[in-house]
Amino acid sequence: MARRKTRVGVKERLAGYGILAVLGVITVWLLLQQAQFNPAVTVALRGGGLQGRTPGVAGSSPAATASLIPEVPGFTPKGPAQSFGPENLSDKINGKAELYLSAGFKEMSARSFTLAEAGQAHVEIFVYDMGSATNAYAVFSAQRRPGSPDLPLGAQAYATANALFFTQARFYVEMVADRGEAALQGPLKAYAAALVAGMPSEGSGAPPTAGLLPPEGLSADSVRLSAADTFGLEGFNQVYTGEYAVKGGTATAFVAQRDTPAQAEAEARRYREFLTANGYRQIDSLAPPAGLEVFALDDSHEIVFVQGRTVAGVHDAASPEAALALAEKLRTALKGKP
Repeated sequence: MARRKTRVGVKERLAGYGILAVLGVITVWLLLQQAQFNPAVTVALRGGGLQGRTPGVAGSSPAATASLIPEVPGFTPKGPAQSFGPENLSDKINGKAELYLSAGFKEMSARSFTLAEAGQAHVEIFVYDMGSATNAYAVFSAQRRPGSPDLPLGAQAYATANALFFTQARFYVEMVADRGEAALQGPLKAYAAALVAGMPSEGSGAPPTAGLLPPEGLSADSVRLSAADTFGLEGFNQVYTGEYAVKGGTATAFVAQRDTPAQAEAEARRYREFLTANGYRQIDSLAPPAGLEVFALDDSHEIVFVQGRTVAGVHDAASPEAALALAEKLRTALKGKP
């Protein structure tokens, strides 16, 4: 039996023409996108990273941080240094870039070495230009591992089983190996000494306001400088914090110097508003010393106050007693400070 031909109506033909037209537009768009190929992809295809250059800087020249990474006997280079700027830092340290960017990051260079003395260990050196010694300390302190021992190297330094971290002037340095061995420590310290010898020293020293935190009861390796949005409060920047063991439990102290007492008062007021907006309520049953108010939410207790041009307080205290004890300790330490 002969097969009957199916007749195609006008509507079906128009629909088919429409689909063909859409496919044609998509094809043209794809061709245009290929003509405007992403230069970052081009760089990756050529070998991944901007070799010894700082991307995105007008009149870009060899990155200053790359020139600081020395070649030291025993450390065999695996290739030239790679340099990164604010716009592509995440290509190298995906997931951590925001910490550096919020603290004033300028550029970073990294270089890989093989260390024969430690069984051909792979060691990568990172040198970050953070713009100032304070910014360098902010990223150093934010990443410090609890219990890590201090080292007499640079302004601040500590070591772990497979790494060494330090600041020098406006630079923050990470030296990370792919294994943790006792044989690593000596060579890493020797390499770090060579790095420091070639770095500028101006601006080095203790963090400018770390001395505002009273030492009694302070866990020394807990001192941090939060560069931005401390405790989640937008714009609450450049705040030093430290963890304490006090009567009534544990608590975190915070201090931040501002240009004027009026600025400190405005920031303290904003912090109280932030607390109440997040469910904290003032404890009316307490009779705290004048100038101190305790706010509570479940088992977390907060105090904020102003002394001179310093806004200070207690964060996440385990009890009202711990919050008040640490606040009084802070007020005593801040007496007479500018």
